[in-house]
Amino acid sequence: MAKRSIKAGTTSQREYVFVNDSASTTGAGKTGIAYNAAGIKAYYVRPGGSATAITLATQTVTGAFSSGGWVEVDSTNMPGVYRFDVPDAVFAAGAEKAIVMVSGASGMAPVVMEYDLTAYDPYDTVRLGLTAIPNVASGSAGALITSGTGTAQLSVSSGAVTVGTNSDKTGYSLSSTQTFNTTGSVGSVAGDVGGNVVGSVASVTNRVTANTDQWNGVSVTGMPLPTASYTTPLDAAGTRAAVGLATANLDTQLDALPTAAENADAVWDEAYSGHTTAGTFGGRIPRSDSSNVEVKITGSAHIAADIHELQPAVIEAQHFATGAIDANALATDAATEIATAVYTGQMTESYRAAGVAPTLAQVAFELIAHMGDSAISGTTKTLKKIDGTTAKTFTLDSATTPTSITEAT
Repeated sequence: MAKRSIKAGTTSQREYVFVNDSASTTGAGKTGIAYNAAGIKAYYVRPGGSATAITLATQTVTGAFSSGGWVEVDSTNMPGVYRFDVPDAVFAAGAEKAIVMVSGASGMAPVVMEYDLTAYDPYDTVRLGLTAIPNVASGSAGALITSGTGTAQLSVSSGAVTVGTNSDKTGYSLSSTQTFNTTGSVGSVAGDVGGNVVGSVASVTNRVTANTDQWNGVSVTGMPLPTASYTTPLDAAGTRAAVGLATANLDTQLDALPTAAENADAVWDEAYSGHTTAGTFGGRIPRSDSSNVEVKITGSAHIAADIHELQPAVIEAQHFATGAIDANALATDAATEIATAVYTGQMTESYRAAGVAPTLAQVAFELIAHMGDSAISGTTKTLKKIDGTTAKTFTLDSATTPTSITEAT
């Protein structure tokens, strides 16, 4: 009777069994036993239980698992070999073994299958089905650590672990005083440093009590400051000299300084002749060349002054408000000059567009054209410019007896 170890709780288990021919003296296999052959039966038993019948069912050699399935594999090439789909109840958790028997068909020697039901999976090559062990092959990330120098291994010598390179150097703390050496940088130290620090220290929050025999590489004795590579602080006399104080009495020196009123008088009494450089504040202050040095500003924030002379073209048309100059503001001779300029000045020839209000010059030239040089052809009257070219056109209501005329262009 074959015995096999299998994990308790295994499901969909397919077995291949050999059925001896009971009439054979050579151990030949029995062929042709169907799942419903006359007299065939199957039972299983587990410790503490009674024999339990298994209902055999039809199956194919390569078909999906079907509880109780029974089929002959190949009567020609493998006579006596059958596939049997063992019910899941045989391997249910709660027992340490189970026995299955198939028998009863004509010429069939009974077939017995014995199973040890284990808590592990003997066919799991990584962790034997034990969930407390990582399901990762040795030497891979997440696997159990073993001794050695490869991946996921520790190099151990006499119980001590040798660490080559630790790529994660943050988040560590020491629960007790430790002595260690490092050539790299240390993020922070909350406790005491008893040894020597060869590298630089970024900052120290609390006071440091230290004994030193050098200052910036210069030997010192006790607490005096070194003399080399160091500038001695100024004493009282040196400080006074540096800031321009002649004596040790600071109050006397301060009293000798000019007051605010004296500074103001000095500014206002300063001759402006030395402060006329273009672009400077002094150069922008208006000054008088006469003895009258006052410029008065009225209550309307206007400067009141008598104007003696204006530079040419300093006052332009946009400087006058509308209606600022009327007849009362013009002298008689000024009005005469304006009239003479209007009557005797030569106008520039110009003609208005159709339907547009004319200027005085356009009115004059259009009247001259009507009364002077013009031509009528059919119902079109053409006004001529001084040079004889067309100035404007009009349309007559009749070519023979016109009674009205309409502006065309």
